[in-house]
Amino acid sequence: MMLLLFTVGEDRFGLEARHIVEVVPYIALNRLVGTPECVTGLFNYRRGVVPVVDLSKMLAGTPARANLSTRIILVNYPVGEGRYRIVGLLAEHATETVKYSASAFCGPGVGVKNSLFVSGLIMDEKGMVQWVQPERLLPADLCGSLFFREGLAECETEPE
Repeated sequence: MMLLLFTVGEDRFGLEARHIVEVVPYIALNRLVGTPECVTGLFNYRRGVVPVVDLSKMLAGTPARANLSTRIILVNYPVGEGRYRIVGLLAEHATETVKYSASAFCGPGVGVKNSLFVSGLIMDEKGMVQWVQPERLLPADLCGSLFFREGLAECETEPE
């Protein structure tokens, strides 16, 4: 499987390419008053409003740095039976792809409530990569605040 790698602090994560709609540069976002701190803002993507979640802020408590390699990863996020909303994930160093066999990953060995989105670990020459499951990445309360409005970019089925 093909993974897009990104970092949060010193930790490396991988997101399966099949979940990714597009990777766009870090752009100026419109802040929406009253959203959780990790929601960096909104932007217009193909006539739909896309919320952007700062993964560094959500997972480590510090905002993502505006590096040249900081990107917004647009993913299809499941919101119901056969329905998906596009969500932007702001991530640092999101410029490298790698191929691994799913069977090469081992289980994390611990069940930490806030990291249930990690389904496996693998070691390579640069260290550990944590395999992220995007459908388990966002907490339920955050999903509720992101997806209750009409007009958000939506698709009926996840593209193959």
